[in-house]
Amino acid sequence: MSDRASVLVVGAGIAGLSVAWEVARRGAAVTVLRSERPRTSLVAAGMLAPMPEALVTRSLVRLGSEALRYYPGFLEALAEDSAHPTGFTRSGVLRLAATPEDAALLREEAGTYEAAGLPSQWLGTRSAREIAPGLPASIAGALFSFDEAQVQPEWILAALEEAAFRRHVETAAGEVVDIRSVPGGAEVKLRDGARLAADRVVVAAGSWSGEVGGTALPVRPVKGQLLAFSGAVGPAPIVYSGHNYLLTKADGSVLLGGTMEEAGFSLQADAEGGRLRELLPGMWPALAGVSAQTRVGLRPAAPDGLPICGPLPGMGAVYAFTAHFRNGFLLCPHGAHLAAAEILEGRPQELLATLRPRRFAAAAPVGPPA
Repeated sequence: MSDRASVLVVGAGIAGLSVAWEVARRGAAVTVLRSERPRTSLVAAGMLAPMPEALVTRSLVRLGSEALRYYPGFLEALAEDSAHPTGFTRSGVLRLAATPEDAALLREEAGTYEAAGLPSQWLGTRSAREIAPGLPASIAGALFSFDEAQVQPEWILAALEEAAFRRHVETAAGEVVDIRSVPGGAEVKLRDGARLAADRVVVAAGSWSGEVGGTALPVRPVKGQLLAFSGAVGPAPIVYSGHNYLLTKADGSVLLGGTMEEAGFSLQADAEGGRLRELLPGMWPALAGVSAQTRVGLRPAAPDGLPICGPLPGMGAVYAFTAHFRNGFLLCPHGAHLAAAEILEGRPQELLATLRPRRFAAAAPVGPPA
């Protein structure tokens, strides 16, 4: 062990890699502990769209809009350590109104966009279809935001892996069963009996964060499914209908998502794929008869739907960076930048103040997110 601060990051998805790279940039000796469990970050949609996601998690607006504004700086820094593409595109978002009543409600949300510093414009049916010609003529209009964006998940994960390697981040394999405080740091016990010690341990194990002994993190998996169409023509902007979305990726695929199911750790595809297809006539009719692959992932959710970021109560050397739910690729780069200052320097970051693990100390049992 060198004389640098040693940090052990549990998890190698978008949360784990983001925080590992950030703390390594600040000079720490970092090891990422990679599990044999599926990296469900690889099957995410990769949207950077805080405003429509606020329908699912109401308190996301400020956190998400700040994260979106941070993205260009994050990509610039990442490019110093990796030449890998990320698929970042300012697609913009079209939020569809199916009825005149929906249109009236969406038009009122333009003020929310303005307050968040994100420009938007109400479009009638004809104008919306000029931007996205495949939209059905039956829509009553759409709210178009200009700055919301997307990345290609597997590309940005590869870029972070390359960047972490160049910052001398090491990797190890193992399943964590318990974490405990020890003098001067924390110790991680693995399933095979091995024990690893570090000055700081970061729990970034996604949906499995709540399974790590000694942490008492109220994180559960929420199953999500999407349909992936290959060789199809999709919309240029991201299209939302309620909390469901349709978008064209940098690799040419078109994704339709995303369901939310309380199904434990099941990754089995089921009838949700069929129910997603029922959305197509109201979103993008040309895809209705096109074959697609069903992808299944798990989203790490806290009881209130917000991330958990901060030291664990009574375990100051153990830091939680998890529960980013449907917005890992939006929130993790900015959150990791802020968390790194807390992990290594002990400097509290105001934007993370409401995300502390202690907010659940006297909470009710885990339930669906707000």
